[in-house]
Amino acid sequence: MPRHDTLKKAILIVAMVFAGLVVLPNSAFATGYFQQMPIRVQHGPTICAIEPQTNPKFPTIGKQLLDETEYAAIDWKTKLNQGLGKHLVWNINLIEVLISEKNNFDYTKCDVTINYYPEPQKDPNGFIATGITIPNFETGKTNIEIYYSDVQPNWVKKEWFQDNQEYYTFVDMPYYTGLVATSTQLDSTIRHEIGHSFGLGHYIVPSDRLHNIINGLEDMPSIMIDTVTVLGVKHYDITALDISQIKSIYGDGGFDNQVEPKRQMTHQLSTDKKSYKPGENIILDMNTGAFTEKPFGEILVIDSNNTMIENFGISGLNSTILSSDKYQKNGEYVAELINPMTGDFDFTSFTIEPPSVKPDTVNQKINTTLQIPTWMKNNAKWWSQGLISDDEFTGGLQFLVSQNIVKIPSSQPSGIHSGKIPDWIKTDAWLWSAGQMSDREFVSGLQYLADNENSQSSR
Repeated sequence: MPRHDTLKKAILIVAMVFAGLVVLPNSAFATGYFQQMPIRVQHGPTICAIEPQTNPKFPTIGKQLLDETEYAAIDWKTKLNQGLGKHLVWNINLIEVLISEKNNFDYTKCDVTINYYPEPQKDPNGFIATGITIPNFETGKTNIEIYYSDVQPNWVKKEWFQDNQEYYTFVDMPYYTGLVATSTQLDSTIRHEIGHSFGLGHYIVPSDRLHNIINGLEDMPSIMIDTVTVLGVKHYDITALDISQIKSIYGDGGFDNQVEPKRQMTHQLSTDKKSYKPGENIILDMNTGAFTEKPFGEILVIDSNNTMIENFGISGLNSTILSSDKYQKNGEYVAELINPMTGDFDFTSFTIEPPSVKPDTVNQKINTTLQIPTWMKNNAKWWSQGLISDDEFTGGLQFLVSQNIVKIPSSQPSGIHSGKIPDWIKTDAWLWSAGQMSDREFVSGLQYLADNENSQSSR
């Protein structure tokens, strides 16, 4: 449920990509609407819930999570079949795989596999999530990860100057508390992620209505609301809206007698070649002509275990590069593009092969469209949060100088210095890391800093 994400308060629930824009009637924006997720199950799904590793700090968490998942599966099945009497057509099969069974279990029978972790195991962009749904369009299988650490909101005031005028905004920078999540968080997250695995996108409501929901002034109209409500709401119901949307996707005949899926592959995504050596940079080419200037979605890259390795925000101003340090392990990887406004999707695969020469002699190929690596965005976020020093952040900026992304005037041969950095740069760093500023805008700010190093901390 990126609950990036991507997607909640808002905390990212599932990472998704918006490749186009659909004009919806004003009434839809006034009340709410479902985004279109191109995931489908081809028959009554078998959901495999994998018992998590024992956690000495929380010795009963494994049983609790399996129980909560059983209740969620029963809830979905009961509400889908409501009013059908003895003629049940919505079949959902749940298998609980215990730790002692994990090594010998036949996972090919699983249409949806659920794993449980305290926090995200792979942390591509430093996102905070309560769960994430990861489709594999090549295999038709879907993985769900549920994170059982408690998440709390953290509203931080961000201030900056522009044209000698002070501006500010409040940005939610949620965090894990280290405690076990509440039943409300776990129950709603599991139901939400199962909804994604059936093909439900997020249910989007206007900001004023979302504010009422978060503060307990209104019940959630859908389990697919893209937020974890921790203030006043105690309900986490699968609603009539959710059931109606499922039936609009599959028809009234159930998962086993569904209508023709309404989705299409767009063929927008490709890599510059199909096989790479460990550590070699991988170029992901994509037609961004249909995108707006603001990023409003993501590309997922997953490995052969359906584990998310990276995720990227996409806009009309940038494409992306897969950072080489993430791809040291041999095997197949899949990059996936999702458009939840239209239900369209695309994917491309590539392999990492054993090196035939020493790693330090591998010819490295650089994507000239975008040369900012993923770790730089992590640095920007951590620096904006005060987790790394100015000197550490400046050290990362030297990479941008070395790649000629930021050009230093001849009077400043040493590059971007680690002296007093203007406050607006820290605001830019946060906005860029959160996907609210394009790569071009962020680099433009850094170039301004390089050109005006002795300027005051206003802009």
